[in-house]
Amino acid sequence: MASKALRTVATRGKLLTRSTFSGYDVCMNPYVGCEFGCSYCYVRFFIKDDTKPWGEFVRVREHLEEKLPKEIAKGVVNLGKGQSIAINEARLVLGTMTDPYQPAEVKHRITRAALKALLHKDAPKFKKVGIFTRSPLVLQDVDLIRQLPNARVHYTVTPFPPDLLRVIEPYSPTTERRWDVVKKLKEAGIRTHVNVSPVMPGMSEEHIETFVEKLIELKVDEYFVDPMQPYKESFDAFREACKKVPRISWQEIEDTMTNKIEYGTWKMMYLGRWQAARAKLQHKMPEQLPIWSDHEHRVWVDMRTSTPMSRRTYGDEAPEPAPTVPTIHTDFDDEVPIWD
Repeated sequence: MASKALRTVATRGKLLTRSTFSGYDVCMNPYVGCEFGCSYCYVRFFIKDDTKPWGEFVRVREHLEEKLPKEIAKGVVNLGKGQSIAINEARLVLGTMTDPYQPAEVKHRITRAALKALLHKDAPKFKKVGIFTRSPLVLQDVDLIRQLPNARVHYTVTPFPPDLLRVIEPYSPTTERRWDVVKKLKEAGIRTHVNVSPVMPGMSEEHIETFVEKLIELKVDEYFVDPMQPYKESFDAFREACKKVPRISWQEIEDTMTNKIEYGTWKMMYLGRWQAARAKLQHKMPEQLPIWSDHEHRVWVDMRTSTPMSRRTYGDEAPEPAPTVPTIHTDFDDEVPIWD
């Protein structure tokens, strides 16, 4: 499906800033806005446009190719509030407020320019680099990603039925396509983390067994199971989208999620079902790390042991991927839809 987003150019703005994402100190976003336009996205609260709704605008940060090397060359990132961090001690994440591999990347290659800057032989190197995306376009950069220090890709696979997924995430790839991308990332030797997100009542329960089996089959290194936080603006967008899928009773879902006791009870039920499905298969990949990630209550739990995890140091213990890996050949054309 072709994007309907209006693309404009952003020519200024700091590129390396403080990250609030778990396990990362610094973030970078190659675009402003996101063409995927997911109804539930939290970024819609922070990034606005005067004329276009969320998902229908994207600003291409064309100054990145020239400015990012200069920011990296300083060797230090200013985090604000009088704080800074040396780049060689910092953990960098791409894609906290946008998808770095949204359709605009086919033409503009801003994310690829960022990776090249990070890998320049004279540039200070970050301690760890992660990328958040749901796009197949990430495969076009596996040659660069596997050279990054302590690299990993955080790849989102949404546990919704296909008809609902198409109206909630109108420009995102199908579930089958996303699993194929995960498979190829693993084959390329890249540490791969799957975000099973967002998990919601009345939409996600039927996918538990299938997702658990797929995560084991593809030998995913770790994954989050992430219940959605009840944002009013996201609810408004969901409500409109669900009108296109009459079999979904959105009002019942919203009533559950806005009642703290009922939603808490549902979360524990869902976690219990996931644990039961996982327990049957975990022996096939005991090193896989499954994480229950309840952002509403700021709780991270290692599902293997039911013990709390540190949100700030998650992933720092991860080993480097093996350097000897097969080559993946990918061809992308700006005029060819790749999302289905």
